[in-house]
Amino acid sequence: MNNRFVIFIILSIITLVGFNYFSVKNRKPVSYSEKEVDLSKRALPEPNETFKPTRKKRVLSKKVKTVAIENSKIKIEASSDEAKINHVIIKEYSKKGEKEFDLIEKNERQEYLIWQANVNGEAIEHEAIAWEAKKEANKIVFQAEPLEDVIIKKEIELSQDDYQGKIRIIIENNTRNEIQIDGCALHWGPLKHTKENRFNVKKAVVLQGREITRIKTKKKRQKRLIELSDGWAGMQEQYFCAIFSSPEKQDIKSVEIINSEDSSLDIELNLKDKIAQPHSRIAYEIGFYFGPQEYQRLKSLGNDFHKIVHFGWFHVIGVAMLYLLNLFHKITGNYGVAIILLTVLIRVILWWPTQKSYTSMKKMQGAMSKMQPRIKTLKELYKNNPAKLNEETMKLYKEYQINPMGGCLPMLLQMPVFFALYKTLTTAVELRGAKFVWMWQDLSSKDPAYILPFAMGASMFIQQKMSTPPAATPESATQQKMMLYLMPVMLTFFSFMWPSGLLLYWVVSNVLSIGQQVLINRKV
Repeated sequence: MNNRFVIFIILSIITLVGFNYFSVKNRKPVSYSEKEVDLSKRALPEPNETFKPTRKKRVLSKKVKTVAIENSKIKIEASSDEAKINHVIIKEYSKKGEKEFDLIEKNERQEYLIWQANVNGEAIEHEAIAWEAKKEANKIVFQAEPLEDVIIKKEIELSQDDYQGKIRIIIENNTRNEIQIDGCALHWGPLKHTKENRFNVKKAVVLQGREITRIKTKKKRQKRLIELSDGWAGMQEQYFCAIFSSPEKQDIKSVEIINSEDSSLDIELNLKDKIAQPHSRIAYEIGFYFGPQEYQRLKSLGNDFHKIVHFGWFHVIGVAMLYLLNLFHKITGNYGVAIILLTVLIRVILWWPTQKSYTSMKKMQGAMSKMQPRIKTLKELYKNNPAKLNEETMKLYKEYQINPMGGCLPMLLQMPVFFALYKTLTTAVELRGAKFVWMWQDLSSKDPAYILPFAMGASMFIQQKMSTPPAATPESATQQKMMLYLMPVMLTFFSFMWPSGLLLYWVVSNVLSIGQQVLINRKV
C-alpha cells in the first residue's frame, strides 16, 4: 500500500511538471475563423464624394526620436519609428544581478502598439507613416505625417503612481466629406522570454463576459479570432502581464491571437469601425496594465483583471495559500520565514488526517509482521492456484483487521493542498527577487548551492524508510528497495531547477512529517 501511494505521489508530481512544460506540444491546432466581427453596416459615400488620403508635399522629420514617461512603478520608452513602444521597464521585483525587468522582448519585429487602419478603403500602413514624437506631461504624443486635411494622433498616457495607463487614437477630419475608418488595429507582442526556469509558459488570455480563454505558445503558425464586446485581452508570462481593455467606450471589437513558427505569441486588438463627420474628430481609447501579476492588486483594479492569474486545478485553494503567504510576510517581513510559517500552519491543519494515515500504516506494519509465517504457508499450499491464494490472503487481512487503503485515503485529502501550493509558489511574483537568508537571495530561482534539493531528497528517503512496511514476498522486497532509493534520487535530480521557495516548503514539510511519525511510532 505504501509503495503504491508513494508511486502515486511521484507520478502526480511528474505529471504536473510535465503538463506545465510539455502540454504545448500536445494541443490540437486551433482553427482560424475568417468571419468579420461587428462590422459597420453603413455604406461608404459615393465615389465622387469619397475622400481619398494623399500625402502633402511637406512631411515631418523621419529622424528617429525616443521619448520616455515614467512614475515610481514603471517606465515606458517609445520611438517615433512606427510610433511603437521600445521598452516597458518594471521597477519592482528585480532579481539579484538584474537592474530592472523589461517586459518587451528584443526581436527583429518589435511590433509593440503599432497602429494600422483603412481610411475610406485606403490602407494606411504603419511602416509607411512618418511620425513625430513628443512628451506632454505624463503622455507621449505621436502625430502622423499629415494627410490632406486629416490629422492622426496616437497618445500613450501613464497614471501618476500605478501600472495603468491609456492609449488613444485620435483622427481629426477637416474635410467636407465624412470619413469611414475600418480595419483599425493595434498590435502587441511577444512578451519577453525569460529563461529563469521551466515554469515560464507564456499565454494569451481573453475574458469575454464570464468566459475566459487561455492559449499557450505553439510551434506552428496558427491564428484565432475571438469577439470581445465586453471584457479584456492580455498576455502573460510567469510573473508579469500586459492587459488591454476598453470598459467605457468598448472600442475593442475582437482580438486575434497569433502563434508564429518561432513559438512566439502576439495579439492584435481589432477596433470598431467608426465614421468621422466633416469637420469633427473621432477617438479610440484603450486602457492598459503593464506590470506584475499580483492577485490582490489586480483584483482591486476591477474589471476582473485578477482572473488572468490562475493556480491550476485547485485555484481556490491556491488563492487562499497566497493570501496566507502575504499575511505572514506582513508580520515577518521575510518571504522565506513566511513560507516556513505557512508550511507549519498547513501541517497543523492536516495533522489529523496525517495522524490517521500514519497510525494505520504503523498498525499494518505490525500486523504484516505477524502474518508473514501464515502467508508463507498459504503460498506453499496454493502455489498452483492463484485465485485461491488471493482469496485466503484477503481472509487473513480481514482476520488481522488490515485495510490496504486505510493509510492512503486520509493522505489523498492532502493532495489538493499540495498541488495548489506547488502552483502558487512557482508563479507568485512576490517571490521574485525575495530574499530568505544570505545563501538564498531569490526564492523564485533555483538553489545556487543545491542544498535544498539534497535536503529534500534526504528527508524524503528518511520519511520512506520510516513508513515502509515489511515485505510480504522477496519480489515485493526488491520493489520496496528500488522505491526507497530510486524515487528520492530521481526527485532530487528533477528539483535542481525548481524554485528555492518551493523546495523550502517541501523540506520543512518533510521534516515536520518525520517528527510527527516519530511521535506516532512511540505511541503505537
